[in-house]
Amino acid sequence: MTQLKAKTRTKELSANDLRREGAVPAVAYCKGNPALSLAVNGLQLEKLYEEAGESSLVDLVLDDGQSKKVLIHDIQRDPMKSKIIHADFYEVDLKEKLTAAVEIELTGEAPIVKSEGGVIIKRLNEVEIECLPGDLLHKIEVDISVLNSFDSAIHVKDLRVPAAVKILNDAEEIVVNVSEPKEEEVEAPVAEAAVPVEGEAAVPAGEGEKAEGKKEESKK
Repeated sequence: MTQLKAKTRTKELSANDLRREGAVPAVAYCKGNPALSLAVNGLQLEKLYEEAGESSLVDLVLDDGQSKKVLIHDIQRDPMKSKIIHADFYEVDLKEKLTAAVEIELTGEAPIVKSEGGVIIKRLNEVEIECLPGDLLHKIEVDISVLNSFDSAIHVKDLRVPAAVKILNDAEEIVVNVSEPKEEEVEAPVAEAAVPVEGEAAVPAGEGEKAEGKKEESKK
């Protein structure tokens, strides 16, 4: 379990003051108790979120010695700098099952890609699971080395997870498959312009027919 220290946020310091000091304002929603206004170290939170995401249990240690088991429920980022500027934590009951979205990560290399130039199509980026908080997964790895033909695919029922974890998606839903490479478009040959015989001037299209018509009229 990952640990993160937090300080109780006082009204004297505004959210912008905290950010200038390298901290991130946060709120912890606790079951049966009022929400807590907190401040956490910005760099530590960035690293924690990269490692744990929203589907790993976090041990939130408060400055009064209390420790709460939480999930990172939501984060807000600065649209310009992409830094986390606010976080919400949600306290969980270790004896109560919950649902969470877990990222799917592809590993390995599909033989069909090398042999036939197949294109890997990842159809699901995450799946929803149900389990106790202590059994939460940060990600589910999917080995694509079994994809050896254009007909092969990996379905939700093929995902390997611990027995304590239940995947809620349809078992027949495709996680990843392979498509055939697109054929390169062949450009149609461009018609070459007629080259005038030596001594003759080039005649614009349609003008030759008009000239012939005039000759016929003059003969009459």
